[in-house]
Formats: sequence, structure tokens, C-alpha cells
Amino acid sequence: MLRNHLLICSLLLILCIPVYLLDHYSTKSTGGNWITLDFSGLLIKAYAIFIALSITISTLAIIYYRHVSLIKLHFFSAIISTTLIAIGFFFYNKFTDYSYRKKQSAITEKRQSFFNDIRINQWWFEPDNKNPKEIHVDLAIASPGRLAAQVTGNEDGENKKNIFSSDGEAQHLVKGAETVHYVFPLTINNPGKADKIEFTFHLFKHPLGETGIDDVSKIFKDSIDTNDDGTFFYEKLLPPLFRVP
Repeated sequence: MLRNHLLICSLLLILCIPVYLLDHYSTKSTGGNWITLDFSGLLIKAYAIFIALSITISTLAIIYYRHVSLIKLHFFSAIISTTLIAIGFFFYNKFTDYSYRKKQSAITEKRQSFFNDIRINQWWFEPDNKNPKEIHVDLAIASPGRLAAQVTGNEDGENKKNIFSSDGEAQHLVKGAETVHYVFPLTINNPGKADKIEFTFHLFKHPLGETGIDDVSKIFKDSIDTNDDGTFFYEKLLPPLFRVP
């Protein structure tokens, strides 16, 4: 029985070669320019774990259950090995999911400390809201970095036609712990009254080309559903001043 057992184990080990080739040529990286999925090594690793469990279980079974046929022992050891792999995979997924949620919770908690890095103190139209040429904003900036911003004005209603938008501007260096006066020159895209104003600010705290969790992107608008979606902060926009300060 032991000789036949070693023969079966040898056959299982020899099967590693075709399994490796199948894994190598059928699980190459796939995806587009944005997302790449890499499953290489998954099949051979799973098979290696299966062999290790199957040989161990069947060897122990032969020692304690000599009266049972060898085929039955290997059959049940294969079933037990597959079951253990499935259970292990289940708990591994649970652990990975828990670790991911814990990490995301820590990131969200840390992000909240940057929420007030950009605040709008006041803002107004120039010369007025009926025929605006510019929008002026007084900002409270808590941290140093490079500040970029844009504003859009849309018509209220189903169509939400864009009335104006800000001209593109270069990033401004800010020192932090200061009040910044920001001027948005406007481009009129359509006639009408802009009822929905939305400001978007980006505060980059790292050198050009680098990013970090402490970078801040914040949107100010009339109504918000959340104050943080993991990418942008959101804050309810103050009404404009009707008298220029």
C-alpha cells in the first residue's frame, strides 16, 4: 500500500508541470489603460496548497486506517483538502475585507482633519449678479501649498444650462494660516441667470507631480448630500454678498 501511495503522490507532483504551464499562459495580466488585473500564479499556488494538504492527510490516513482501500483514502483526502482550501479562502476574504474597511476608516478619519484647510469667508459678484464679469472670494487657507480653483454657474431646472465658468488660471502658492483673495474672471457661455454656483478648490501640499492623502479637494455648493466621498470634501456655500466690501 505504501508503494502505491508514493506512486500516487509522485503523479500529483508531476502534474505540477502542466498546471504551472496552464497557469502561466492562461492567467496573464489583463485590463485596459486604467485597471490591470493580474491573476498570474493563482492556479499553481492553489494546486500546491492542495497537494500539500492531500499528501499530508492521505499519509496520516494510511497510518491510522490501513484497512481502508488506498483509492478511498486519496478520494476523501482530496475532498477534505478542497474543503479546507475553500474554508481558508472564505476566512481570508473576510480578513481582507475587514482590513480594507479598517484602513479606509482610518483614512477617512485622518482626512477629516484636513476638512477646514479651505474655507470661504465671503464672496461676491463684480459688478453685480445680473451681469457678472468676475467673482471675488475671500478664502481662509490653513496649510501651505499650491492652490487651484474654478467656478461654474448653472441655470436651475431640468436642463441645468451652464451660464458661465471661470477662465483657466495657473496654480497659486499659498503660505498657510492666511486669508487669500481669489479673483475668478468669468466666461459667459449662455445667456440667462446662474442660480446654482459651484466652487471647486484644490490644495496640493506636495511637489509638482506628487500626491498625498493630505492634499485637499473641496467643493462648495448650495446643497450637499455628504461632506466627504473619499475624493472631494463638500461644504454648503454661503450666500453671496450684495454689497461689495
